[in-house]
Amino acid sequence: MRILYFDLETRLHAEDLCPTDVDLGWDRLRRGEGGISALAIWDSEDEWLYHYDDHTIHAAARHLESADALVGYSSTSFDVPCVEGLAGRKLSIRYHFDIYVELTRALAERGYVASKGDCQLDRIARRTIGRGKIEHGSHAKQLAIDGHWGRLWTYCADDVRLTRDLFLYAAEHGGVTGPRGFITLDVPDWLRKTALETR
Repeated sequence: MRILYFDLETRLHAEDLCPTDVDLGWDRLRRGEGGISALAIWDSEDEWLYHYDDHTIHAAARHLESADALVGYSSTSFDVPCVEGLAGRKLSIRYHFDIYVELTRALAERGYVASKGDCQLDRIARRTIGRGKIEHGSHAKQLAIDGHWGRLWTYCADDVRLTRDLFLYAAEHGGVTGPRGFITLDVPDWLRKTALETR
């Protein structure tokens, strides 16, 4: 079983695409109009980190489609649509585990409606595994403009590592620490077992 953990950074921000309507700007980002400056994929099959950008988007799309399971953070509503927008087609995904989606769903079942800020990757990771993001996503555009590709790739790769480590914690312990304490996540047994065997 092949698990891919992934994350991406866009070349532009929502405000760049639509200064008067940020929500519309986010929609345009999801359609691929903001490009991708960095896309990192950790592949459990060969335990290797792969790097792509919008110039290699078709190879990235094929790589993502090769997985038995994709694991990301807010990737259902953002990362996957960005790739699909740039590739000009829907991805054929076998199974997709989005930690953010599962976390907010579990919180809602407890009667807690979480804001995006409550469940940011940085906050959840710091609470759960004691380590957070090394940069902020808002810096990615400027890093690309300034040609600081090493910092940009390191940041994107570290987000993938953070996502992977957070998921492995959830697979081993049954959940993560959310804004209201420990939250059980519904990780399928086959995915939990595969993830722990390939860590």
